[in-house]
Amino acid sequence: MAHIFMTGGTGFIGTHTLEEISKENHTVSVLVRSSSRWEQICKGLGWSDSADTIKSRIRPVIGDLGMPGLGLSHSDREKVLTADVIIHAGGPMDIRISEAEARVVFLQAAEEMLRLAADIQLRGGLKHFIHVVGFKSPWTDENRHNPAPVIAHLEEGPPYELMKCLADLRIREGAQELGFPLSIVHPSVVIGSSRHGETPQTGGLGILVRATARGLMSIVPGGSTHWLPLVHVDHVASFINLLTKEASPPPTQTYYLLDDPKVGHSMQELVSMIAKELRVRKPHGSISPKWLSKLLDTSLGQKLGIPKESLEFIVKMNTPFPIAPKESLLHKHKLPNKVQDEMLPFTMADLDFQLVHGHMPTEGFVRGKRGPLASLERSGTGRRTTEVSSIKSDTELRLAQKPPVKQKNTLLFVHGTLSGADCLLPLAAQFPEHDVCLVDLPGFGRSPYHHAADVMEGHIAALVEAIRAFDSPVTLVGHSLGGLLAAHAYARVPERIHRLHLLQPALQPAARMYRSARLNHLALRRLREKDLRKQLLAQRCFVDISDIPTSYVTYVLQELQSPRVRKTTAETLSALARAEGFPPQQQAELLRKASILWGTQDRALAWAEELRSARTMEIEAAHHFPISHPELTAQLLRKQGL
Repeated sequence: MAHIFMTGGTGFIGTHTLEEISKENHTVSVLVRSSSRWEQICKGLGWSDSADTIKSRIRPVIGDLGMPGLGLSHSDREKVLTADVIIHAGGPMDIRISEAEARVVFLQAAEEMLRLAADIQLRGGLKHFIHVVGFKSPWTDENRHNPAPVIAHLEEGPPYELMKCLADLRIREGAQELGFPLSIVHPSVVIGSSRHGETPQTGGLGILVRATARGLMSIVPGGSTHWLPLVHVDHVASFINLLTKEASPPPTQTYYLLDDPKVGHSMQELVSMIAKELRVRKPHGSISPKWLSKLLDTSLGQKLGIPKESLEFIVKMNTPFPIAPKESLLHKHKLPNKVQDEMLPFTMADLDFQLVHGHMPTEGFVRGKRGPLASLERSGTGRRTTEVSSIKSDTELRLAQKPPVKQKNTLLFVHGTLSGADCLLPLAAQFPEHDVCLVDLPGFGRSPYHHAADVMEGHIAALVEAIRAFDSPVTLVGHSLGGLLAAHAYARVPERIHRLHLLQPALQPAARMYRSARLNHLALRRLREKDLRKQLLAQRCFVDISDIPTSYVTYVLQELQSPRVRKTTAETLSALARAEGFPPQQQAELLRKASILWGTQDRALAWAEELRSARTMEIEAAHHFPISHPELTAQLLRKQGL
């Protein structure tokens, strides 16, 4: 097995690559700026104290790409000099950085990496240098011997691309001078995992998502003649991991990680898809990227807020890229390499979420996907499982297992309106002994909208599909709207639900004031913090202002900045106001099986005596008691039986 020295291990591509490499038996030294940052990465990857076997093989070395000698101490440098494989994936994903900063983190860092490679060569030989650099780097075996014309053209563009490309050239030259095998990996615009779509790096496709959300994409740059090449981050990570295992890599090989344009989406198609997912008007025209670039240089263009540099990633669909080496290697090892069209709505919804909320801490919970719903999940052991346990090949724990214990049913939490999976995390955290899953309903949080003709039917069908994605029956816990949907889901798949808990379920129609989706949308668009707090108290969502978590108010206001969530909320409230009750026989069966928690201080939602379950428990709190009183809610749920 190899000893790998890796830069960029804390970045978007890097963390996924580390996760892939951890499956092998390699020793890895990872360049990080601080021990605390490394601990964050380990926690995010689930490498807790119980993962000693991984942490003993994969260790940090403290340093910085922008410092002489990479900022390594003498002892750490000695460790690194025993490496036989280098993965250089470091550098910021920030197309707006200055030339001086770009020179340090790309070109100067390349020189430092070559000095390190030279020293490793002297000590026994570098077996493989893997350099990860963007797909717009223009170098080939032909033009790198006469670089001046190419450099002159690059100098017309942003310094970010210029310095990245100069770093690529320098490492190619260094590999030839020093005689080590070099693989250049050119990922296209990197998007979220092909398993669930999470995309914390918002500088690529996120620029288009943000512009579309703001109504700035009615005219599409490039139209049907250009495209934005995309690649899933886990596909990049798998490819890099594959290269580390190549016994005899070619002297120099370039791999372009992008699809064939014939199976990709044109800019017109891509922006139309984004508009559909964000629930805004579709584009109705196109503009040449060159003309748009000139427009963005004007005072009017600067007000649009679209970085001119972002146009660099849009290419003509007839631009040739030599993808044969990539295709050949992936075919040889039978690895996936295509963008999954069915995952694009999840990627777009996730980017929309990231852009309005920023980084949302989900301590102990990881991103997943259950059927058509995005999820936050945590295993009952308190340790991380794979990202998407609904996919058979990803269900095995990557950490050492404790002796088997009796499997508890997964607790599946479903939120209400003006809420999301994140809002119920404090409640879900009260059950460390259980596997826990929280889903975002369609069009809320990180989940794409269902686009069904009937709003409520779409929500119910999506929840049912999510429930079916579990291997065994779940304990279903629904709050408010989530309670109503949980009740409907139970009526359709009772065999997939072990226990049904309804928290302040909206089993009766909402107030008539919400019947107009149009007026709801207008009110939500104008909603401000002061008004939101007043309404929450007036409608007895909370008893007292002190009961309202600041984080909840922040979440709701940020969530409503998304046109996707705003429209979905408006239509869902309208549908709730028009909802019909259950047929008598179905309602009787439901109330016989369900456990209900009811907040007695809720004055907005009427509670008819005939809706009382045999296992109804009252709590002296308002409608949002699962959010304001998570500990008490958890205690009562345990009393009712999970």
